[in-house]
Amino acid sequence: MIHYITLRVTAHATEDRDRVVSSLKFLLPDIICNSPDIDEQINSLVVDGHYGNPMVLYSLDFKRKAETSAFMDRLVSELSKSQRDELVRQLDERLDDQLMLHLRFSKQDAYSGKLVMESSSDSIAVKIKIATYPKDRNKALEMLEDFFAQI
Repeated sequence: MIHYITLRVTAHATEDRDRVVSSLKFLLPDIICNSPDIDEQINSLVVDGHYGNPMVLYSLDFKRKAETSAFMDRLVSELSKSQRDELVRQLDERLDDQLMLHLRFSKQDAYSGKLVMESSSDSIAVKIKIATYPKDRNKALEMLEDFFAQI
C-alpha cells in the first residue's frame, strides 16, 4: 500500500531545536523511534529564511514495509474519530496526481504528546507515497478511505 513516507519540519531561529526534533519523533512508531541510530537517520539542513533568519530543516524518510505499516497504524490509533472522519472527507484534496498523500500535524501538540492535524505551514509535514499497480488515483483513494475508516 505504501512506497515510502517522508516527514519534514522546520525549526525557526526562535525555537528550541531539540523540542522540534522531539515533536518529529513523537509521530514515529516505536520500530523507528527506538532505533539506536534514530538521531543519525534524521537529516538536518541549515538554511536562511526569506528575511535571512537562520532555520534548520529536519527530515526523515523510511520505506521498509514494517516501518510504513507501523506508521500508518499509529496514525489510525492516535487520530481522534472526528479527525479521521475529516481526513476521509479531505482525501481527494490531499492526494495529488502522483499518489502522494499530504498531511500536516501541529508541532506544539506533538511536543505535548498529542497528534493533531492542522493546515499551518509551521507544522510537521508528512508525505505518504501510495502504491497501486497500475497507478490509479481512484483505487488509491478507495484504499485510503477503507484504511482510515477502520476502528
